[in-house]
Amino acid sequence: MAWRLFYSYSHKDSELRERLATYLAPLKRQKSIIEWHDRKIEPGADWNTEINEQLQSADLILLLISADFLASEYCFGVEMEEALARLKRGEVKVVPVLLRPCLWEDSRFSGLQMVPRDAKPITQWPSTDEALTQVAKEIRELVSEPPPPASEASTEPLQPQRSDLSLELVRNQLRSYARLYERMRQRMPSSDERTERMEQIFQKMQSLATASYPLLDELAASPSPGERLAAVAILQVFATERYLPLLVKLIAAEKPFVGHRAAKALQFAVGALDPRFYPQLSEAIRMAQEALTVAGVGAHTDRQKVLREAEKELGKAIEL
Repeated sequence: MAWRLFYSYSHKDSELRERLATYLAPLKRQKSIIEWHDRKIEPGADWNTEINEQLQSADLILLLISADFLASEYCFGVEMEEALARLKRGEVKVVPVLLRPCLWEDSRFSGLQMVPRDAKPITQWPSTDEALTQVAKEIRELVSEPPPPASEASTEPLQPQRSDLSLELVRNQLRSYARLYERMRQRMPSSDERTERMEQIFQKMQSLATASYPLLDELAASPSPGERLAAVAILQVFATERYLPLLVKLIAAEKPFVGHRAAKALQFAVGALDPRFYPQLSEAIRMAQEALTVAGVGAHTDRQKVLREAEKELGKAIEL
C-alpha cells in the first residue's frame, strides 16, 4: 500500500521542495508514495479545507525546516500542530528535514529524529545531491514498511460527553500557552523582560493545574517544550513520586527556565509528598545535582541553589 506523503514547507523553500521530490521520484513510480503539497490545490478550491483534509489523511508528513518555516504562522502553527497531534495518536509518521541552518533545537519537534542525520543542513553539505540522496534513502527505508494503521472510527457519530468537552477546552488552552511560550523563547532575546513574560505564561498554566491533571501523562511525554512546561506547572501543585525521575531529567536537560521550574517542583515535593517517599525524593535531588554538575551548570546558578534549598528542607523534614 502506498504511503500518502504531505509536504509542510514555506513557499520560500519551494525550490528545495521540488528538488527533494525529484529524488523521491523512484518511490513515486514504484507506487510506494503518493505525494501532496499545496501547489496541487486546484483553482477555485477552498485551500484551507483541502490542506486540512490532506493533513488528516497523510501517512507521512515531511516538515521542511528552515528559518522561513519556523517564521511561518501557518506551517509552524497550524500544520505542525496537527502533525504532532496525529503523531501522538500513532496515526502518522513525522520526519523533519533540515533544509537550512536555523534555531530548530528550540522548536517543538526537536525531540524527533532529524534528517539528514547529525542535523547537518542540506545547504551546508559539500554536495546538495549527496544530501538529498541521503534523505531519500531514509524515506525509502521508512516507507518499506506498511503505513500506520488508520484510526478506527465508529460508523455512527458519538456525542461527546460534557467532561470530554471540558478537558478538550483545557487541552486547547494549554497548547495555546505552550505555543506562546515557544514563540517567545525563539523570538525574544534573553532578558529580564522575556523571563517575566515566561513567568506570566507559567502562572497561567499553573492556574489550570486542577483541570489539566488528567493530561499530565500526555504533557510529560510531549515533544513540545511548552507542553512539558505545562506538566511541570501541574507538578508544582500536585506532587507525585511517580514523576520524580521526569523532574530530574528536565532539570538537567531542558532550557534554564523549564529546568529552574522543574527544580522548584522538586522543592515543592519536599513539603507535599508522603514521608514514606522521602528516600526516593532524596535520591532524586542527589541525581539532579549530579546531572547539573556533569552538564557544567555552576554551583551558583538558580537551579543548583534551589536544589540545595530542597536538600536542606528535606533534611529538616526527615529529622521531625
